Amino acid sequence: MKHYFYLFIIFFSFIFLVNSCVPVQNTQSNTNQAYYPELEFINKSYRESIKTVQLVHFKRNKMVSTNNPVIELGGNDRLLLTFDDISEQQQLYQAKIIHLDKDWKQKSNLQSMDYLEEYNQFPIREYEYSFDTKMGYIHYKFQLPRVSLSGNYLLVVYQNNNEDDIILSERFMVYEDKSSIDYKIIPSNVISQRRTHQELEFEILLNQINVINTGTDIFPVVRQNKNWLYAKEAPDPLRILDGNKRLVYKFYNGELNFPGNNEFRFIDLTTVNFKGNNVAEINKDTKPITVTARPDGIRATEAYREWEDRNGAFVIGNRERQNTPLVSDYFLTSFELKAPKELGNVYIVGEFNNWQLNNANRMKYNTNTGNYQNNFLLKQGYYEYSYYVKGEDVSPVDGSYINTENIYDILVYYKSPQLRYDRLIGYTEFNSRAAQ
Repeated sequence: MKHYFYLFIIFFSFIFLVNSCVPVQNTQSNTNQAYYPELEFINKSYRESIKTVQLVHFKRNKMVSTNNPVIELGGNDRLLLTFDDISEQQQLYQAKIIHLDKDWKQKSNLQSMDYLEEYNQFPIREYEYSFDTKMGYIHYKFQLPRVSLSGNYLLVVYQNNNEDDIILSERFMVYEDKSSIDYKIIPSNVISQRRTHQELEFEILLNQINVINTGTDIFPVVRQNKNWLYAKEAPDPLRILDGNKRLVYKFYNGELNFPGNNEFRFIDLTTVNFKGNNVAEINKDTKPITVTARPDGIRATEAYREWEDRNGAFVIGNRERQNTPLVSDYFLTSFELKAPKELGNVYIVGEFNNWQLNNANRMKYNTNTGNYQNNFLLKQGYYEYSYYVKGEDVSPVDGSYINTENIYDILVYYKSPQLRYDRLIGYTEFNSRAAQ
C-alpha cells in the first residue's frame, strides 16, 4: 500500500512539473504581435508619416503629368515615384510590382517573371533630407523599371525586407497602341439632366488587333478628371460594324452620363509671408505651421462661373526659396464648410487625398460652430479640391453644370480567353470642351 502511495505522489509531481513548464508565449505573442495593414489595390498611404506621394510621368525626360500614371508599352515613358517620410531617420524601403485584373479586384494569373526582367524586389536608395523646415522629413525617389506586358499594375512599397510591412501602394497602367478611339461630348439625352450632365459617345476601331468575340471581350472604362471616384465601365456596344472591327458606344438612357460638377475650389499654400488665395490665417509660431482656409459655402444654388483649374490636381512649391521639394514645409491646414447638418456625410476630395471616401477625408460637423470641419497636413504648394456628398449624383454643395471643363480618358481592356491576364489595348485623353 505504501508502495502505491509513493507512486501516486511521483505521478502527480510529474504532471505538475510538466504543466509548470508549458510556455506562456502563445498568449504573449498575441498581445505583442506586430500589426501589418492589409494591402488594398488602390492609391493609399498606410502610415501617417508617409506624405505627398506622386507617380510622376516623364516622356523623353520631360515631365508630362504628376497625376496620371498611364504610359505606353515599349515607349519612351518613365514613371518616377516620390514621397516624403516625416521622420528624422532614414528607413530601408523596397518596392515590388503586382499585375492586376481589369477591375482592380485581384491579382492576375501572371508571375512577376512574366512582366519583369529583374527580380521583383527593388531597393529605394535615393533619398535626401529636408532643410530649413519646421517639419523635418526625408524625400525619397524611385524610378520604376520597365514592364513587358500591358494592363493594370500596383506599385507596393514596404520596409525592412518585410513584404507585409506596407507603407504605400500606387496604381499605374501600361497600354498597347492597338486601337483608335473617336469621341464626342453631347448634352445628356436624359431631359432632366440636360443642364447638369455631360454625355459621352465614342467608337473603338480595332485596327491593329484581331479579336474574335468583340461584343464580349472588350471592356472600355471611362474616367472623369483621371480619378476612379468618377469612373464607369461602358455597357456592351450598341452596334458592331465593319466585320467586328468597329464598336459603337452610343446610348440614350444615361448609361454614359457624368455630372459636369463644378470648377474646383483651391487654396494657395506657396508662401508663409502673406496670405495666399483663400487663406484666412497663418500662424508661423506653431510646429507644424498652422493655416486656416477661408470658410467655404454652398455653390449649388449659384450661377456657374468659369475659371481655369487643374481638375483637382496639386502642385508642390513655394515662392520664397529655390524650387526644390526639400525646402517646402508642411502646414496643418484647416478647412471649414458652412452647410446644414442635414447634408450627412460630406467629404473633401482631390488628388491630394486620392479622392478617397474614408473617415480621414470626411468633414466632421461641429455643433458649436454649426459648420463642417477637417484638417490635413499638407506640403507647401497649390491644392484643388471639391466637396462630395455620398449617395448624391449631383453634389448639393458644389452643384453640377454642363459647361464645366473636365478631362476625360478612355481605357480599352481586352479580356482574352486565351491569356492569363487582361490586356490594355487602347488609351486616349481629351478635354470636354474640345470634344463638343
